[in-house]
Amino acid sequence: MEITDNSATAAALFGGASNKAAQLGNLALRELDKGLGQFTGKRYELAITSFNRAIRLAPGTDTAINAYDYMARAQLTQGDAEAAIQSYQAALKIDPKRDDLHTQLGNIYTTDQRYSEAVAEYELAVKNNPSAANRYSLGQGYMAAGRLDEAKAQFEMVRQLSPKEEFGDFGLGQVYAKQERYDFAIESFKSAIAIKSDYWNAYSEMGYALADSGDTSQAQEIADSLLANDATLASDLNQYIYEKENPKMLAVYANDLYAMFPSTLGPGTLVSGMNVYLQTASSEKTFALVFQFSKQMDAASVENVFNWKIERASGTARGDGYNLDMMLPATEVALPSTPLAVYYDRQNLTASVLFNVKQNDSVTGTIDPSHINFSFSGKDVVGLAMDKSADTYSGFSQFA
Repeated sequence: MEITDNSATAAALFGGASNKAAQLGNLALRELDKGLGQFTGKRYELAITSFNRAIRLAPGTDTAINAYDYMARAQLTQGDAEAAIQSYQAALKIDPKRDDLHTQLGNIYTTDQRYSEAVAEYELAVKNNPSAANRYSLGQGYMAAGRLDEAKAQFEMVRQLSPKEEFGDFGLGQVYAKQERYDFAIESFKSAIAIKSDYWNAYSEMGYALADSGDTSQAQEIADSLLANDATLASDLNQYIYEKENPKMLAVYANDLYAMFPSTLGPGTLVSGMNVYLQTASSEKTFALVFQFSKQMDAASVENVFNWKIERASGTARGDGYNLDMMLPATEVALPSTPLAVYYDRQNLTASVLFNVKQNDSVTGTIDPSHINFSFSGKDVVGLAMDKSADTYSGFSQFA
């Protein structure tokens, strides 16, 4: 009777299976390598095909995990975030402890504003590897979700773990800015810059904090300094400052259609000398001043005549008021307290303010044009009120 050597047969079968697995693994590595080359060459469709082949050849392996990772990146370049999410989820089923994959998945959720899901992934990344980098990502996730105290705690840990790195201070600055604790935010950004002098994002964020605190002049200095180093950051900050800065009246011009009010003439100016149409008793003439604004204004606000006030300047009894603070003569005429009409030019950011001057019955009217205040209390296109240092004009004081 012939005796069969089962152990030898099993070894042969096992060896064959092992060799086949090794062959498939090598083929998978080749497909992965090919896909990486296609990915680098920005041939993303071909890369995804190669990564899928690698996964099918060696499912459940490190090669498959890497293929899922790069396939997700390729899918993101094509704008398919949902496919990328599925790829990372598949990779994490193979190895749930890959903290880098949890972080990548959290980043996608953050971009999609799915903040609770993002935080869950960042927390898993920290659980598997409590590194400074992972804690920084978790802090950013908490901050995006509005959990500012938890974000602050993470950034403080980042600073403890990596005191020579700038990211802990940077993250703290962002949290303080969101809490409107601008002094603390600015100091934190300065600390980050002290560690890394060319940390342009920290300069930019400090500029935003300064603008939000009301210090647009220092914010503008930062924007100007950024221009030579990061034009995009400088442009974005400049736009933000523009939107945050209270509007001002910058200059005054003549109107082509109406007589210009002679705002440089002083006390005792004869009304009859201002225009030939005012040389008869009780005559009336429409004058105009064109005011230049620093930014785009709310048209309805500008054209609302009740947002404008025309009045005699109040002095300090030192000769700087209307009629040099002296007693008014009986011949003095008064202007209406509100304009006749106001027209806003959106293209040129100007307001044409029209008002009437009326001669008295004896044609002896006098006026002090240089001490007439024209003030505006409206708002710009984003709802900001006028800068109090430049919301009033007179020929004597100019803009104040």
